[in-house]
Amino acid sequence: MADRPAVLLVDDDESVLDALTLQLRGDFRTHTAPDGRTALTVLAARDDIAVVVSDMLMPDMSGAQLLGEMRLRHPDTTRVLLTAQADVAGAIAAINDGGAFRFLTKPCPTAELRTTVSAAVAQHRIAVAERTVLAKTLRASLQALFGVLELANPAAFARAGRIRTLVSALCQDLDLDNRWEIEVAAMCSQLGAVALPPGVLEKMDAGLPLGEREQRMVDAMPDVAVRLLGDVPNLDDVLAIVRGLRAPDPAAPPLVSLGAGVIRAALDFENHTARGVSGEAALRAIEQRADDRHHPGALAALRRIKGITATPDTVRALAIAELEVGMRMAEDVATVTGAVLIGRGTRVTELLLERLMNYRQIATIAEPVLAVIPADILARWRQPS
Repeated sequence: MADRPAVLLVDDDESVLDALTLQLRGDFRTHTAPDGRTALTVLAARDDIAVVVSDMLMPDMSGAQLLGEMRLRHPDTTRVLLTAQADVAGAIAAINDGGAFRFLTKPCPTAELRTTVSAAVAQHRIAVAERTVLAKTLRASLQALFGVLELANPAAFARAGRIRTLVSALCQDLDLDNRWEIEVAAMCSQLGAVALPPGVLEKMDAGLPLGEREQRMVDAMPDVAVRLLGDVPNLDDVLAIVRGLRAPDPAAPPLVSLGAGVIRAALDFENHTARGVSGEAALRAIEQRADDRHHPGALAALRRIKGITATPDTVRALAIAELEVGMRMAEDVATVTGAVLIGRGTRVTELLLERLMNYRQIATIAEPVLAVIPADILARWRQPS
């Protein structure tokens, strides 16, 4: 039974759910939901749903709206729409907007339903396989690129890392399965920092006002990333999100609009807090100046994460030898002559520790350094020896 593909059936008519379950029994494990909201709850709780077959006309949330939400939150799950003959036009629109794999009309013959669901399961397997390949190749290649940026420009990489960390938290709060595209887009949006004059980068990193020419340089950073990565395959959504930072497109797919909105919220928060503004004050300033470029869902997530009820960071002064993987630098790590080795906000990794130990052999590092201590490490330190 566990080897059979799992299918979620969504319809507000219990008799229809019973009929669909009977039609698919034997070859599929079926789960049911009486409405779109419940379907999203089931999908969030389970990671084995390969296909969703949803009715088109349902109260509160239509099948088209459900498919649109799934496209954002569960992109690998194949989406099939079940509709009445009179609403074929709506089903076609759902295919275009919600990325439906197929649509079927009621009443659907058993053979046609089973054939369609089997094809949808195969499509799901292809999508999962492709995403696995991307995780092993494309993401590794991009990580190497970002590693070069870290070595070449620690301050720029640290800023990019802080933005990515916040973007990742926002995506998690919004329950997005395809968060890797948005996280990669966040890093890519900062690749243009390598083309900035050092003085402009320093002012941007400190949140200082920029001149008109300097602001144009900063505004052009997404364009640099698009030119650098434009020929890389399988980055269409990532580059579309980066382009959306410069010029929002009202007709853009939901992933692109939300992704650009999430990154923009993180960028605005970073720009405010870099000046020493408190998190709550930064939130109020962003909310007061919010316009069509801002995504309301992203701003709501930003307040949930960075609002006045957020747990404050635990910061400790540590020697270099006391740093551990998983910590985050609360300030720049520099030599006694002022050369920045690691920018504030950078996460401590094995490679970073090795780099710091190598530098200690050729230069004196200003110690102690301030580091943010994660809760799990702090709890381990507090345990009696």
